[in-house]
Amino acid sequence: MRSGEAASSAAADIALLQRIVAAQSEIAAAGPEPQEVVDAITHRAQELTRSAGAVLEIRDGDVMRYWSASGIAQGQVGFSLPVSGSLSGRCIEEQQVLRCDDSEVDPRVNREACRSVGLRSMLVAPLSFRGQVVGVLKVLATTPAAYADTDCRTLEHLSTLVAASMYKAIEHAQMRAALDARMGQGERERRHAQDARERLLQVLDGAQLTAALQPIVRLADGVVVGYEALARFPLEYDLSTGRWFEDAASSGLSVELELAAAAVALARLPSLPDDAFLAVNVSPETACNARFHDLLAGHAPERLVLEITEHTAVEDYARLGQCLSSLQQAGVRIAVDDTGAGFASLRHVLRLAPDIIKLDITLVREIDQRPRVQSLVAALLTFAQGTQAELIAEGVENERQLQTLKELGVPFAQGFHLGYPQVP
Repeated sequence: MRSGEAASSAAADIALLQRIVAAQSEIAAAGPEPQEVVDAITHRAQELTRSAGAVLEIRDGDVMRYWSASGIAQGQVGFSLPVSGSLSGRCIEEQQVLRCDDSEVDPRVNREACRSVGLRSMLVAPLSFRGQVVGVLKVLATTPAAYADTDCRTLEHLSTLVAASMYKAIEHAQMRAALDARMGQGERERRHAQDARERLLQVLDGAQLTAALQPIVRLADGVVVGYEALARFPLEYDLSTGRWFEDAASSGLSVELELAAAAVALARLPSLPDDAFLAVNVSPETACNARFHDLLAGHAPERLVLEITEHTAVEDYARLGQCLSSLQQAGVRIAVDDTGAGFASLRHVLRLAPDIIKLDITLVREIDQRPRVQSLVAALLTFAQGTQAELIAEGVENERQLQTLKELGVPFAQGFHLGYPQVP
């Protein structure tokens, strides 16, 4: 491929990724209710591929059920067809995007079902959750040969990113229903907030936080180039790290907890090799906090990386960008964490111009098994190279994942296979 053609292809891939990021954000903004999320997924799939309709099907035993439908299929919600003998069933079996150019002559499809909806061509992408294909996302056209390779990539990227969001919404609704059955919603929230706040204050007042350091490795030669600081809490509480930060958010103590964790992490910097950086996790709110900037003072900025993490929408990107730009000008590098997971991470990549993009563990976990995940990572790598950012893969747990990342050209990685977090 000539250089001009390569540049044009890279630009097209970046434009495609931007459209999918926007769609992912709008889907997440639909709210936590499962039906609202799946309806948003269906409509955006139809728009992105310029289709006449779209369907989200969930496997229920031996049949596929239409959970959500738009366009020409809108009246088909609840419709079911056998898994066997359908393109959706074959998509689940092969775990890859399938294209039908003409339903009248394609032996893989259920011709009668296609006629009932009025479609002639379609694309079907698998929806995976926790290593299992649980359904498909399908777009429909009323004319033969309506889809090109770009549409295939669009649908496979979208289905990869939205499957987790869809199931998080379902789990959220199930958990909320179970808790509401045991006690009133207001009373449950009040008790939880009170207990969480008291527990957090005990840990903060007693300076009980520690920091574990996980190595970040350059894959070309295996050299450790930096360390990510991970907050660790007293074991007697038997709570995950994520739970501590969720409780801090609901108790109004997010900044206090993050400042305490950052202080403990920064205290480890002098013990690291001089050529190694230290990555510290902070939310957008903490990154703009004056007390956090005071914590950074006195430490070599070129050895610091701030990983921006969050689970709610950024309300003021202009302010956040200004805060991060001032840190970058001082020599601190900015990383966007969990890229590819949740609705915020990819938007951060587009809006914050980070120096480092970190691939989420959910992508790395199946990268050696699923070509469409490899395709998405390759697109992110192209985007990173085009914006002069580095790419770091998180959660490498075995040699197969490591070799696949090397083959794709991912330059840096971390995970248990490369080094466990170490506490002093």
